[in-house]
Amino acid sequence: MDLELEGKRALVTGSSSGIGAAIARLLAAEGAKVMFHGRDEAKTRAVAQSIVDAGGEADFVMGALNEEADCARVASAVIERFGGVDILVNNAGGMAASSRPDTTAESFNRPWLETPWDDWRWTYEQNVGSSVRLIQALAPGMIERGWGRIINISSASATQTEPDLADYQPAKAAITNMTSGLAKSLAGTGVTVNTVTPGTIATEGVRAGFVEWANQLGWTELDWPTIERRFTHEVIPQPIKHFGRPEDIARMVAFIASPQASYMTGSNYRVDGGQCRSIN
Repeated sequence: MDLELEGKRALVTGSSSGIGAAIARLLAAEGAKVMFHGRDEAKTRAVAQSIVDAGGEADFVMGALNEEADCARVASAVIERFGGVDILVNNAGGMAASSRPDTTAESFNRPWLETPWDDWRWTYEQNVGSSVRLIQALAPGMIERGWGRIINISSASATQTEPDLADYQPAKAAITNMTSGLAKSLAGTGVTVNTVTPGTIATEGVRAGFVEWANQLGWTELDWPTIERRFTHEVIPQPIKHFGRPEDIARMVAFIASPQASYMTGSNYRVDGGQCRSIN
């Protein structure tokens, strides 16, 4: 299927690795001109250069999106270099604990009652604040041109909560809710707004975390196929007995970003192997 993305301009935040990099690569492979974004300049430059080396069009921009000034700088850079965007993928996320260099496995997921408000603030700024600011900066251009796609990346934990993760789960729930309201606000403009909700995606970092977890559980076989099989059967049961891959999310995003998805807005599309137990 031709997704008709040739010449479309896209910004994918948090695209120096993992899910974001997979999304940006696929959009570029479909002919889009892609702005990569990250915090690590070497990684972000390298992944953007790989697209250029393959004959695609790409650039990169740096910024810590939990800061208002960095959001403004990223938006300005995209407008200056690309003349605006047709597709905005708000993928950058994370939680406060992951941003601290001294975080240990024990302190990563603090008990709910011990999670300080500063962590809540950082996580909301990184997930919700960055999305809001980039939308407000880049959506007016989409509206003026009469076409655009805004895709917000949420999390299975937005609707199926687990103990603790106090700051992260509500922030992702806000992303899902925000999408629905914004889609209604942009009715008739030619701009659609949707959420894509990943389940457990086996990025490099996630795999490392599961290997450590398996070790803590006393498992003796620590090869990835065994770990993945045991977790999806015993610890995080789900109908599909393997975790997702970044490309699974990328394929959904690319379709929603395309003109083929013109009748899809205000919705939350789960790509989670059936992990969420609710219907929606």
